[in-house]
Amino acid sequence: MNLFKLYSRDILGLGVVGFFILSILGVIFGTIAFFNYASGNTALAASNVHLALSHIIFVIPALIIGHYINRPAWVAEVDKIKFAREIQ
Repeated sequence: MNLFKLYSRDILGLGVVGFFILSILGVIFGTIAFFNYASGNTALAASNVHLALSHIIFVIPALIIGHYINRPAWVAEVDKIKFAREIQ
């Protein structure tokens, strides 16, 4: 594993964090939509449900990328590189 793969793994990890933040934002929009629907404001609730569904979908790429970057062989190679850097 070279340094490019090491840094690309870090960047993909930041992408996973961003995707999970967007999916949590979708849960928040869903909660707001529920309260809007309960209060009788169905037009605003429909808008918030649309936002919630479009943001919750971001959990799928986050799970796929998270599974990809946490392969045992890749994690072991990253640990070897970090250990080699500590020795030097």
